[in-house]
Amino acid sequence: MLSDAAPVASADWHAVIAWFHGALSGTADPWVIALALVLTTLLLEDVAIAAGVALATQGTISWGLSLAAVGGGIAVGDLGLYALGMVATRVPWLRRRYIGERSAWAREQVTRRLPSAVLLARVIPGLRLVTYTACGFLRVPFAAFCAWVLLAVALWTGALYGLSLAIGAALARQLGLPLPVAVALPILVLAAAVPLWRMIHQRFRSTSSSLP
Repeated sequence: MLSDAAPVASADWHAVIAWFHGALSGTADPWVIALALVLTTLLLEDVAIAAGVALATQGTISWGLSLAAVGGGIAVGDLGLYALGMVATRVPWLRRRYIGERSAWAREQVTRRLPSAVLLARVIPGLRLVTYTACGFLRVPFAAFCAWVLLAVALWTGALYGLSLAIGAALARQLGLPLPVAVALPILVLAAAVPLWRMIHQRFRSTSSSLP
């Protein structure tokens, strides 16, 4: 099975790369670029943001369409986690174990703290899967959840776009890099730094716990 899946995964990645290559060359239609950005958010959110900023900076796609595509794709992924939690309530052993008075109390607590829960999960790596899926599992009111997710995504995406543009412009001036490349670098560096920091932190904790 793995050997069969590998060529498919490779083909998918080649298709994504071809989309962006065409976009950067100015040969792709804006709606194709927007679709590529939406799909990429479902795979690699940080790469989609970096690509969206670079393409808008180059003028291949408008800033509004770039933000809408990236933000919309991210929001769809977040709402998908809520849906995943709802589907999990149909699993019999999960229903027996977690649905009841305990879940009613948990739903009340999460609903009361929904704004901070959604916003923190958006900015702290690793929290979104647990938090948003739990919201769906507990049947937190969808309208309120959706509203806070859309606000969090808008703030997060807009802030990263602005940060990338500001830092990228400085890098382009100082290092002589092409502006589309320079504006993508901050997000790509951040995307690589977060898992690296977590790996170093985990190794440090394991080393510390093994010391006498």
